[in-house]
Amino acid sequence: MKQQARGGLLLLLVALIASPSQAAGSIVEMLSAEISRNRAVLDALPSSPFVDGERPRVKGQLDEALAFLKANRVNTAIETLSSAIPGISALARAGTGWDDTGKGSGKGIEALTREWEDVGRVIRLDRAKFPAKKPDGQSAFIRAQAEQSLGQIDEHYAVAVDYGRFSGVTSGAYYLGRAEGHLALALFLSGLTPTSPKGPAAVMSFATPIARVENDIVTAYARPGSTAQHTNFILANSSLKLAKELDQRGSPGGALVTMLRSLFALSLATMPPAGPEMEKPLAAKADEFEKQFAASDRDESIGLAFVEKARIALERSHAGGEAADRERLRAAALMGAVVPRYIEVTRGCEK
Repeated sequence: MKQQARGGLLLLLVALIASPSQAAGSIVEMLSAEISRNRAVLDALPSSPFVDGERPRVKGQLDEALAFLKANRVNTAIETLSSAIPGISALARAGTGWDDTGKGSGKGIEALTREWEDVGRVIRLDRAKFPAKKPDGQSAFIRAQAEQSLGQIDEHYAVAVDYGRFSGVTSGAYYLGRAEGHLALALFLSGLTPTSPKGPAAVMSFATPIARVENDIVTAYARPGSTAQHTNFILANSSLKLAKELDQRGSPGGALVTMLRSLFALSLATMPPAGPEMEKPLAAKADEFEKQFAASDRDESIGLAFVEKARIALERSHAGGEAADRERLRAAALMGAVVPRYIEVTRGCEK
């Protein structure tokens, strides 16, 4: 009976996650509704060591996304949700019915394999719902986020059963849930209301700029002391790998955003510290980029999203505290490396 109850709750939670809100309204209203829906899913998860260890972190991401939304930082809110939603789906799949104790009280690898097969069939069917082309009027940034999430489905799905065998079935279920969450997120973002009256840049491939970042990573990692920045180099490498895959799949927006995130991580690993005296020049640079993008005759929402991130970092650095130096470095990396590279490659790669 207990196992049946757990199974029923899992089906309910997965159904909620797999059915993004389609309520009409502005983009802010739709995102607010999506935050509320995911918060309800998260709150409904039964307590377990695994869920209780992860729930506060993911709840914090939802709170942060809502705060960004209220501050009209819509792009950053979407980026934050792009991390939170797959995590909630993963917890929903991993948090019910699995054997964390080793006492044989939960589902095992056979059940995980069956669920993996069932989810695979759903993914194959639902992936076809993703529009092959960006809907008219949808911002390039939203489309890029949708493509990026779509590109992460197979990676998580492919490893789920192996993780279940070697790291425990709960871990395997977690990765299976992330695959479901990325699909749900991609479909939700692909259906967001039109937000940009300008057309995107006509770019077919970012293979050459991606290769340039790859060369920069290899060169930087060969320098003495690079291992002190191991985490940033790992992020740069993993992001670049996804950027290559997205470019090869014909998802140029997703490839561009992911490549720029790789460059961001690399810049954090290699740039010198930015002192308090840099705050005003960085803010002035943000003003300059915003004016340039506003005067453009095409959709510059991807560039604007990175300027928005820099603005947030500068506000946090100005507030002081232990994070001030780190936030100034983030702003310096965005204003000094990432946004200039965005401008360079979107003009240089046009066909």
